[in-house]
Amino acid sequence: MKTGRTLIATVGAAALAASLVACAGPDSGGEALPADAEQTLQMLNYGGWMGADNVSSFEAANPNITINQADLPSGGVGGILTLLRENSGAYDFALLGSIGAGTSSQQGILADFDPASVPNLANIEPQFQEAYPWGVPLEQGKVGIIYRSDKVDSPPQSWAELFERMPEFAGRVAFPDYDNDVFSVALLALGYDINTENLDEMQEAADLVISVKPYIKAFLGSDLIKALSDGTVDIVVGYDYNTAESFGVDDTIEWIAPSEGMPGYIDGWVMFGDSPRQAATTEFMNFVLDLDQYADFINTTGASYLTPEVEPLLNPSIRDNPALAFDPSAKVFYLKAVNGETTAKRAELWEQIKAS
Repeated sequence: MKTGRTLIATVGAAALAASLVACAGPDSGGEALPADAEQTLQMLNYGGWMGADNVSSFEAANPNITINQADLPSGGVGGILTLLRENSGAYDFALLGSIGAGTSSQQGILADFDPASVPNLANIEPQFQEAYPWGVPLEQGKVGIIYRSDKVDSPPQSWAELFERMPEFAGRVAFPDYDNDVFSVALLALGYDINTENLDEMQEAADLVISVKPYIKAFLGSDLIKALSDGTVDIVVGYDYNTAESFGVDDTIEWIAPSEGMPGYIDGWVMFGDSPRQAATTEFMNFVLDLDQYADFINTTGASYLTPEVEPLLNPSIRDNPALAFDPSAKVFYLKAVNGETTAKRAELWEQIKAS
């Protein structure tokens, strides 16, 4: 079971582009191929973010189709857009979050998605289909408060309380090293929309983070749970999937869903408009949304699943995990693509936070 993933993959865009072009083979580009043609699907993915048997089972059932997975490029959405523009038709689909999918759609590089082409999409709850209209939603992630119950007697129950009590927790708190999530928790603490395009509200959120930065132990890109386990910190602002291997093993680590709600994202598969292999790609997407296959995906990745129907097939460590369990009443606000001015301002403010 995976407990996390890198937010920016380590493979550079240029190296990945070269590897994909080299392995794309004679079926790259050109006219659309039927699903029963011999072909290789090129997928951009987080390393290892797939069910243990999803690919092998699909290839066994469809011996004409091979699936090649390569790490998403560094540079976030910009790196992906550059890669796609420079290598038209070389790859077919990718795992993208809501921001990446929304931005890619705005840039016109995604294929139009027809839900009817993926019948097993009916296994995914409607609210997630609505929140992720660009392709197949696979999982959601949530940002909450994770803490050591043997070190923190009275943990904060809201984002506002966390910020207010930061002097009390000086040197004992870690934040994620990811601008969108840090801004989101600050915006929620202030009572604002996490997708605000109001630059004054963004400035206020940055000022709030800067005001508590002297009390923050570190901004961590990974190893949030490790920092809790080894006593480096007692509280982290972390992700639900960080808890996948700790709950039921380390009973000192607990999860809180703050009262204002949680920043969230949906990851899903999207197809690229210049791919000639869309028919085979939708076959694979539909295959993995079969409940048995979807259970393999969730059990392997430790992600937060999008339908209660899969629960009988899940490992108890996921099904009974309060951070990962399906909860239709959970207050989750999903990050969306925002306008260029807001994106630029957020980047500017993030540099201010890191330099303060």
